Amino acid sequence: MLFQKCLLASFSVLLAGSILLNAPEARAQEVENNQAPTQAGQVNHLPNGKHSLVQQTMDDLVKRKEVPGILAQVVKDGQVWSYGAGQASIYSDRKMDPEFHYRIGSITKTFVATVMLQLAEENKLSLDDSVEKWLPGVVQGNGYDGSNITIRQLLNHTSGIANYTSEDFIKRIVVEHPYRTYSADELIRLGLEQKPLFEPGKGWSYSNTNYVLAGVIIQKVTGKTYGENIEARIIAKLGLKDTSVAGTKSSLPDPHARGYITLEGRGYVDITELNPSWGNAAGDMISTAKDLNVFFSALLGGKLLSKESMTQMLDGVETPIGRYGLGIYEVTKRADGESVWGHSGGIHGFGSQSGGTLDGKHVMSANVNILQFAGSPANPHDEIFRAEFNGADKP
Repeated sequence: MLFQKCLLASFSVLLAGSILLNAPEARAQEVENNQAPTQAGQVNHLPNGKHSLVQQTMDDLVKRKEVPGILAQVVKDGQVWSYGAGQASIYSDRKMDPEFHYRIGSITKTFVATVMLQLAEENKLSLDDSVEKWLPGVVQGNGYDGSNITIRQLLNHTSGIANYTSEDFIKRIVVEHPYRTYSADELIRLGLEQKPLFEPGKGWSYSNTNYVLAGVIIQKVTGKTYGENIEARIIAKLGLKDTSVAGTKSSLPDPHARGYITLEGRGYVDITELNPSWGNAAGDMISTAKDLNVFFSALLGGKLLSKESMTQMLDGVETPIGRYGLGIYEVTKRADGESVWGHSGGIHGFGSQSGGTLDGKHVMSANVNILQFAGSPANPHDEIFRAEFNGADKP
């Protein structure tokens, strides 16, 4: 689920690589022809200024053929701007609709980290608890010792635990068997079969294994799955009607765009349907731009966590691409230097990014209906977010 160039910048769930897929384009076209066309949602933007720059940036990305389609929504001081550019399907004239559902990939991590911080507030665990305390014997052997790895280090990727979504995993398992169900135990084992990347706390490396472990810890602490906790603590509380933890469900709720990957010599390949269980707590959720904006506005605005917990969440580790906190990172800066915090995510077929200012009053979510594996361009979301938060024009 990662753009090759954006392995760190977009924090997606899979590693990029030259991969093969057994989903034929003919089947994708058949599915598309049976799907009723929809009209694009209402797209409201100012005729001049920063918001028109967002639309222009999106149009340019489509014209450069970097993506089939893009959607975005901005909320600032109670005003909403919604955007769409390009095609929802390469087989029809359906347009991108800002109300589409999409897979959010690693943005799931922000939800998981929020639940973990809530549990810490409730004194049900400490972020400095060892993994061994909650999962005895799970992270042991092959150079690993869970007694020296903390929950905090899982959440900020300083654990040294290897990433299970290796290129080999993508080639051998995910692409060849897109509908297979994977358990958390399987995914953790795949990560631990690789040697540690460094001693705990002595480095930084993005690893989806960290968040699968975090999800298992949440279940051990609460007696409920990470998904059930997200649903009760965040989705229900905020009324996120279009957000779900997909689990093993391979389809997307309507309406949605078709999702594509690019393969060397084959162009766009439809991979809208797949079993996202291999993403687990690292990236299996589905949402919309509207719901994600509600979530990030509430999170950054202090409605889900205490001030003390937010301070811990934003206590970033310096990485090659900037500060990474607990399931959240500094995606860009505003023209005045204020940080914009959020997360990116990618899973086969979709690439996304959400974030906002620390008061929660200015948030943005964007999605493209492709994940690039061949000839990947720079992260398109970076351009869109810069246009909104650091554009030369003023609203």
